Amino acid sequence: MDIEILEKTDDSIKFRVKGGSQSILNLLKAEGEEIEGVSFIGFAMEHPLERSSVLVVKSEGKEIDKIFKKIIDKTLSDIEKLKKEFDSELK
Repeated sequence: MDIEILEKTDDSIKFRVKGGSQSILNLLKAEGEEIEGVSFIGFAMEHPLERSSVLVVKSEGKEIDKIFKKIIDKTLSDIEKLKKEFDSELK
């Protein structure tokens, strides 16, 4: 999966994800909708044959780096919790 930042300001970030699954972007979007300070998060598929999508995140303030890191950290935390629960059920 390749990531290319297309545009970044103090309160927004727009980047292209090539070769990855839209499942990851759906997870980030769902988590971002729950994070305080996010005013908009969404993505669009650019071209289905190229498996390329663009994700946009906008914040209510000027700390897009911190907010986007929170989105990623929350997503990873939820995945880790799910993995632990699944592992404990298999024992």
